[in-house]
Amino acid sequence: VRLAGGERVAADAVVANVDALHLYRDLVPHRLRRRRAEAAPRSSSGFVLLLGVEGETPDLAHHNLSFSADYEAEFDQLFDAKVPATDPTVYVCAASVTDPTQAPAGHESWFVLVNAPEGGGEMAGYGDHLLEVMAARGWDLSGRVVHREQISPADIESRFRTPGGAIYGTSSNGRAAAFLRPGNRG
Repeated sequence: VRLAGGERVAADAVVANVDALHLYRDLVPHRLRRRRAEAAPRSSSGFVLLLGVEGETPDLAHHNLSFSADYEAEFDQLFDAKVPATDPTVYVCAASVTDPTQAPAGHESWFVLVNAPEGGGEMAGYGDHLLEVMAARGWDLSGRVVHREQISPADIESRFRTPGGAIYGTSSNGRAAAFLRPGNRG
């Protein structure tokens, strides 16, 4: 194994917890495996809002899920049109509900996740849209958000070197997909 500084370290095995395309394109040049990884369809990405919320939200659990009114249309937008869903399924983890140390007194911490198309599509303004969707479903945070960060598919791609921000690596869809995924051994 060659380190960033040029030093070589002998190893009998190397464990890589990275996307296969990043591994075979950037870290372990292997032409055949790289071509296979490049040809494989990517899974979906995600769009995340990290929120600090003032006050307490009634009936909020640690894990919360609100489904799209039209699940099929949501996935048509994500996988066929490759655009963010207008009516997404929304997952909210409010860890401060069960662990008060996760937010200051009188506040809640929210991790909000929705599926996003691999590559992202146009995400400008999507965080605001998502807050509107949540308000329509009973989670109206108007005037209560004291901290907000968002993580887009482009951010995921940049931070974790996963092409297109695909959070599950290659797609698992199709009859043979499981057999075509990269193997566990080099």
